[in-house]
Amino acid sequence: MNEINKAKKFYTLMCLAGFLIILLPVGTANIIFGYFLADSPCVLCWGQREAMIFIGVMALFIVRYGMKGKYLAALLIMTAAGLYQSFAHFGNHAMEDLDQGFGLPVFGIHTYFWAEVVFWAVVLLLGFIFIFAPKFSAFDKELNGEKFRKYTGFSLAAVVISTIIVASNVFQAFVGTGIFPYVGQGDPVRFTLNPKYIIWSTDSWHGLWQNISFLGKRDVKAPDYAFAPASDKLGIKFDNDVNNSPFAKIDENLKILDEQTINFNKAINTLDFINDEFVASSKWDVYFLDNNFTTKDSFELDPYFSASIDPIIGIIPYMNDKFILMGSNKSFLRFKKNPNANDTLQYADFVKGANHFEGQGKDLGRGRLSTVRSKFNHVASMTTDDKYFYLATVPNNKDAKTFVISKYSLKDLVLSGEFTPKADLKEGRTLGDLYITSMTDKDGKIYALSKNHNVIAVIDPVKEEVIKTLSFPNTITNARSIFFKDGKINILSYQDGANKLFALN
Repeated sequence: MNEINKAKKFYTLMCLAGFLIILLPVGTANIIFGYFLADSPCVLCWGQREAMIFIGVMALFIVRYGMKGKYLAALLIMTAAGLYQSFAHFGNHAMEDLDQGFGLPVFGIHTYFWAEVVFWAVVLLLGFIFIFAPKFSAFDKELNGEKFRKYTGFSLAAVVISTIIVASNVFQAFVGTGIFPYVGQGDPVRFTLNPKYIIWSTDSWHGLWQNISFLGKRDVKAPDYAFAPASDKLGIKFDNDVNNSPFAKIDENLKILDEQTINFNKAINTLDFINDEFVASSKWDVYFLDNNFTTKDSFELDPYFSASIDPIIGIIPYMNDKFILMGSNKSFLRFKKNPNANDTLQYADFVKGANHFEGQGKDLGRGRLSTVRSKFNHVASMTTDDKYFYLATVPNNKDAKTFVISKYSLKDLVLSGEFTPKADLKEGRTLGDLYITSMTDKDGKIYALSKNHNVIAVIDPVKEEVIKTLSFPNTITNARSIFFKDGKINILSYQDGANKLFALN
């Protein structure tokens, strides 16, 4: 008898939970927000509201027809679907600035985040309800062979009120979104009964089934590296014909003065000349080389220690005796040389070389850079003028037009500005047609090397414009790095399975 009483209490709790999820979030959104405050749900809002209704109805089904596995399964599936929808919705607005958002706020929090709270509350409440559940055999005994349970006054009231609220939502959905094939709007106007202002639209269907991906707009393929070509994945066809560049004219054609093959057993992705020595990288390996390109010291980065660093795209000097190493995902490591480094302390950052390099200590360590205009673009180049450092985006499979240079203060590593340089371009072309694999600074001007179309854009970061364009011979087929040495432009190209260094006038 005690187990049967526990079953009755379980059903009471289940009825209360189902009723409250329909009464409070669904009822409040529909009646108070919808009719009194003229708030209209967007497509995702409707999806979340429907999931809440399904959860509440399933709970009331359990109350009416008894505890059955299929009802519980449906309830959990609907909760999972609601969590996914609310997460997707919240994710669209998660990086907004203070007090920015969408729709009406409740206690300072917008409704799409409250949906996340509601669905997690369902999971939590189910756990608490099942703490008080009887043995499962008690559910059959309590049902006593009947096809459905009798309503109590409370459960009948819950069903009636829930039915009214659901019907009201159906009415609001009909007025605000229409019937199939019309569907809710991404940016709905205020709710109204005036047909003059009612919008029935099918726009949200457009592109719905194209390029389906769980990553959405973050489904950006990795950049093109010397050690990992990515032309096919990125949907970019590289060429070495300067006539195909986006620039209306080329100011100067560089000529090769000298060519040498660097005897190195890896494809070099970055090469620079810093403090009278060459600094090279390949994926997560960094090498310090003498003038004969003999390795003096090296390390292998642990890319997955927080914060994760994608393959290295640039290394610059920092604070006299230190360096900043940048990954294509805009995560970085500040490190320094120390032949007597404590390898136990430095173990976190380095798979190899922890006894010769430091990544842990004062003014050292990892971090992530923030951007505004280039959040969904990788970078493949980096340079510094000793006051700021600069990153340049590369096109990808989602965006082949954007080109942004981000400017950061070396003092605090915080974004100081972003710009797309003004340039004299051919009609219909953009700087996104370039593929900048390296940049170097000379006399306050940025020399940006594009492996695509074999051009160098000389950019004035103060005027934010391309002030000169240079071309280099098409015998250089995979330009990866540019730097000045002995008054000459040097370009490294990984081609024909070898690292070739070209000096140009």
